Amino acid sequence: MAITFHPSSKQTILVMLVFVSVLTSCNTTKDDELQVPTTYEFNRDNISTINYSGQTQRLDMLQLMGTYLKTANTVGSPSLDADLLKSMFANTNNPFDGQIFSKNLKSKCFAADTAMFIQYLDDAANISLVQGTASLGVSGVLVDGSSDPTVGYRVNENGLELTQVILKGLMGSVFYYQAMEAYLTEERMGLNGNDELVESENHTDMEHYFDEAFGYFGIPNDYPNAVSLDNARFWGEYCNKRNEGLYPNMNEEIALAFRTARAAIVAKDYEERDMAIQAIQQKWAVVIAASAADYLGQALSTTGMPEYKRHHVMSEAIGFMLALKYHFNGGNSKYPPHFSYTHIGHSLMRVGPTTDLYNVTDSQIEEAIEHIKLAFPSGEIK
Repeated sequence: MAITFHPSSKQTILVMLVFVSVLTSCNTTKDDELQVPTTYEFNRDNISTINYSGQTQRLDMLQLMGTYLKTANTVGSPSLDADLLKSMFANTNNPFDGQIFSKNLKSKCFAADTAMFIQYLDDAANISLVQGTASLGVSGVLVDGSSDPTVGYRVNENGLELTQVILKGLMGSVFYYQAMEAYLTEERMGLNGNDELVESENHTDMEHYFDEAFGYFGIPNDYPNAVSLDNARFWGEYCNKRNEGLYPNMNEEIALAFRTARAAIVAKDYEERDMAIQAIQQKWAVVIAASAADYLGQALSTTGMPEYKRHHVMSEAIGFMLALKYHFNGGNSKYPPHFSYTHIGHSLMRVGPTTDLYNVTDSQIEEAIEHIKLAFPSGEIK
């Protein structure tokens, strides 16, 4: 089922909800007017009802972890401290150089994969001990020898850039997972929790839970305003990149879906809210999968991309594919995913965390891209 929102030019946005039935090939359209603001701003008694400060903290922490991981991308750079990386993950022992956070990433990570990410952090620290350049079977810094013989990307013996797998993986196992399986759930987006304000707060539980899902997408409240477009982070940043390519209006559509759902919660219009939630889930997944397919396509030999950059984009693609795991059938989400992770698993068997990226073939890459496309039966991935 594809869901599309068409904003009007009026102050009141007419939200067009288009239901596409793939079973009957019959279109049914319902038009409802809803007061949807042009920015993600919601007030009660002239006081904001929005609060997603915990999500902002976690975005900040992952950004700082990424900055630290990337300090190892130079030959001869100091090795990474595994204990510091794990402290950043858990926010223990004041790891953020004087910045104080009350939240952490570890407790919000998909529990079954927490040990996997801790192992990745240990592995990233271990390969940073090697001070030379990387080659097949040897970890180190994979460099562009023509322009700068010392700077590139830190990779393991298979040419995998663990930094990208960690960052994109945690974007999935914390940010995407929490939005899909903790906040946009049947329990929190049901019919309860929206009648009374939380004690000493200016929001209902449902309003707050939805704000937290919004916070994990990493976009400013006036997104995609041209002035603040560059302030988008993590998923918001990659939404921008897809918007600039094969998916024009993607950032406008997902921003409108977020605003529409939040406005519908205020109006207690749960039918409109639920259609908007489905649109958010569908489009968010497309951002992830389309990013993976795009980066894999850049790695084809026909593009002429230098080897060190090919390893970088393939590592990003692997991290994105892993991230899709965290919205799943049979979970807590109010709606199951619009895609099949089985096909993503087939993609990861062609180009995945254990693949020898030095000898990966165009055929493997093309098969991985094809399975990503097959995972979305409505043809959303171009």
